[in-house]
Amino acid sequence: MEKSFFGIVIQVSNLELCRAFYRDVLGLGAPVMDSTFWVEFRLDAGVSLFLEKSEVLDAAEKRGRISWFLRSDNPEELMNVLSSYGYAGRKLPADQVGFPVYRFHDPEGNPFFIAPKEEENMESGKEF
Repeated sequence: MEKSFFGIVIQVSNLELCRAFYRDVLGLGAPVMDSTFWVEFRLDAGVSLFLEKSEVLDAAEKRGRISWFLRSDNPEELMNVLSSYGYAGRKLPADQVGFPVYRFHDPEGNPFFIAPKEEENMESGKEF
């Protein structure tokens, strides 16, 4: 198996729920490593997203959580899937980023962003 050059680690309390969200709702597919305390999804060549089960997460730690960015070939379809599961996104103002970007949260409140791989793939005025 090819090793990752870069990875993002997200601590979660409910690993089963978050594994299902990232695998099925976001469509990241089957994890390349899957255990009762650690899950690895390969995002792209050399990049992985890791979920780490943590029993000690509290409100203070949630403020310091990282956010991550997912570029999609079809972001509108992905946002429609998220919406069908009850996950609402918020569009960031264009003057902040320069291209269409939407902010979402996973089941435990961890933030992530969705944007097109190419700017012209997403209707800039569409709200989700």
